[in-house]
Amino acid sequence: MQILHIAPRYFPAISGSEFYIQRISEILHKRKHRIKVFCSNALDFNAFGNPNGKKIEEAHSKIGKVDIYRYPIKYIPGVSLFFNNFYSHYKQILKHFSARHILPFGYLNLLTNGPFVPNLFLQALQFQVDIIHSVCMPFATNLFALMAGKIKKIPTVCTPFYHFMNPRYHNPSYVKFLNKFDRILTCSERESNYLTKHGLLKDKIRRIHMGIDPKKYLKGNDKRFRAQFQLDDEQKLVLFCGYKNFEKGAISLLLSLKYVVKKYPNCTFMFIGPSTTAFNRVKRNLKDLRSHIINIGVVPYYAKVKLDAFAAQDIYAMPSRSEAYGIAYLEAWINKKPVIGANLGAMPEIIQQGMDGLLVPFHSPRELAKAILQLLTNEELARQLGTNGYQKIQNHTWDKVATRIEKIYQELIRH
Repeated sequence: MQILHIAPRYFPAISGSEFYIQRISEILHKRKHRIKVFCSNALDFNAFGNPNGKKIEEAHSKIGKVDIYRYPIKYIPGVSLFFNNFYSHYKQILKHFSARHILPFGYLNLLTNGPFVPNLFLQALQFQVDIIHSVCMPFATNLFALMAGKIKKIPTVCTPFYHFMNPRYHNPSYVKFLNKFDRILTCSERESNYLTKHGLLKDKIRRIHMGIDPKKYLKGNDKRFRAQFQLDDEQKLVLFCGYKNFEKGAISLLLSLKYVVKKYPNCTFMFIGPSTTAFNRVKRNLKDLRSHIINIGVVPYYAKVKLDAFAAQDIYAMPSRSEAYGIAYLEAWINKKPVIGANLGAMPEIIQQGMDGLLVPFHSPRELAKAILQLLTNEELARQLGTNGYQKIQNHTWDKVATRIEKIYQELIRH
């Protein structure tokens, strides 16, 4: 098969959706499929709408032997300015698409989310491919992927990672838009149920969980990590890995630190991932607790420091509101460690309360601290939750995920 994957960003940009499409691309490439990945040149999300955001200059590269093509973002100087000064010039073209049931007008607000990469769309029309698969709603790259697929009359697939608890996703036109794809790949039953409740045709949905590469995590070294960060064997480690913002629960975790340390002073919180202004501001205010915080930036998925941190941690805490699945929970469970998530969205399906982790209310630092202290002071409970999580994910490998997606591609192409 000749497959085109389209994403808002790609490695070295790091988040769950980027890693998902990266692993699928690399595995299918090894299976002799011809894979091309199209994305914007953004490194961070800020670059979607801000010319000063971080970008990647290299237009074409190979990562894991997969061809990656990055297209420059064209900046729209404000939504209203776009609609007033630019939108009218495209109306005749868009009406033509709409008349052919390709692009109803209501979907154009996807453009305002960015990244606006018209050259990506034009190049997608040029390449000879059998199928197009895009990821990560509600970004404009999905719009370009769908338009290209409809014009070329080839199947289209979308993995939306629909964060349905986030008000940003409560736009009814988004579900109508997803109905135009041939298949929608969801991460959880709750995501599927939300989408069907709001109008997505049930027969379009295929539910596929996230994956993990178990052998990679055997390389993590607890002792090496503790030596590097000068932690003794008795020091407990609470780990967070992700975007350090309010949505992911990083702010809540940071605010819970004072309650945890008050009752369990021999504890350190470690944060890995891109920082935010809000996170840095809260951290600065915790002047007396800085010795209990290890804070590092973005690292590659299989960087030694990350693998070591997951091996060394005692608890993985990511009480997120915006989580379609949470690959990091799998990374904790493969190390037989307990996890803490927020009790909303898909999380009660992913994390079974009291079986393989604990669930707390979203943005409740005191309740989060209680859950952390419960695991710190009850080692037998922590050990049992981690072991149960480990057993649960034995079949959650990226190879198996890729096999299921490969079969979906083949079925669509045959029909």
